[in-house]
Amino acid sequence: MDRRKALVIAAGSVGGTALLVALVFSLGGWAYQHRHASLHDGRLRRLVAEHPSEDRASRGILAEPGNWPIATPASDEDLRRLAGRWSPGRADEVVARRQRWKTLRIFGVRDVAYFLYFDGEDKLRDYVLLTR
Repeated sequence: MDRRKALVIAAGSVGGTALLVALVFSLGGWAYQHRHASLHDGRLRRLVAEHPSEDRASRGILAEPGNWPIATPASDEDLRRLAGRWSPGRADEVVARRQRWKTLRIFGVRDVAYFLYFDGEDKLRDYVLLTR
């Protein structure tokens, strides 16, 4: 009977430890993703506050290694599909903002996409940040 009790205690301890390890790793992953997205969001908020021209914003983003321009789709449906590759739930938001602003430029920045919206005076006015 003591052997069986020890086995149950050992199994419970291993199971409890496994649950705690899984919880720690999942929370760590969530915190990393949240921090990653908040860094990009903060960067874009500061950029919009400066209202740079399309050329200045593009040069600044593309000056960083690993960033690349993404061709802006001609149709709303193609734009919806493109945005859906990163975040299907926000594709309609990307299209709606495009209809509000004169120019849209899109950039790949590591594993996220910047959708930058410029007004008729060529000033950055809005953005959408999409993460996978």
